[in-house]
Amino acid sequence: MARISTYVNDTNVVGADKWIGSDSQNDFQTKNFTAQDVANFINKVGAESQLLRYQYSTKGVGLRPAMSITLPGGGAVSQSLSGITQLVFSQYAENQGGLSLNVSTWYTSPLVGSQVLLTQCDDITNWAIYTWTAANVKGGEPLFWEVNLTYVAGNGSLNEDKDYFISLLNHSSGSGDKNEVSAQLTGNNSYTVTHGLNKFPSVSVSLGTTAAPTEEIECKVTYLNVSQVRLDFTSNFTGVAIFN
Repeated sequence: MARISTYVNDTNVVGADKWIGSDSQNDFQTKNFTAQDVANFINKVGAESQLLRYQYSTKGVGLRPAMSITLPGGGAVSQSLSGITQLVFSQYAENQGGLSLNVSTWYTSPLVGSQVLLTQCDDITNWAIYTWTAANVKGGEPLFWEVNLTYVAGNGSLNEDKDYFISLLNHSSGSGDKNEVSAQLTGNNSYTVTHGLNKFPSVSVSLGTTAAPTEEIECKVTYLNVSQVRLDFTSNFTGVAIFN
């Protein structure tokens, strides 16, 4: 056998290509490892930034596996992501070492009110963004949580026995900075508006309605306090004020 360094490099690696290595679980016996198997291992065990990993199962009440996501009634070998409004999550997710991890406390905080990204582990073209609106222990199934979801965007479907990541995409704390409060103005030349933002916001005034503002108009803006402004016009004005 020639020296390994003398062999030509293969720049077109495919799943069926093989390496020789040692099997640590069988007394370090010499074995072949395919490129696909190595890729699967890296995807499954090496994704350290993704802790919430589940397998989609078609099983229902009383049969749901640990570390799974299922539909409330089970069934559906393939379920369109856009049609999902509720999923059942095992209180255990799979961590980067392939072990189960109790993540149920995460289902209420920080996830309720936040947006999450769901992606199929081996096919990122299957993805969806949801608002995680509510989470409760499923009646009669204390190891599972029923989660209400509002679909935002996505593509593809949940497919039986495929693994999926759940990632926190946009956290909602229920508080924080407020902005873009609108007030309809009707037929006067002066308005005192209470916006309730508890700050001195920028103010823009436009023709149109709160639902469809159009051309921006100039006026005199006087800040009375952190919650109120006075808007003065040269003539009677009908339109909308936006505080940001």
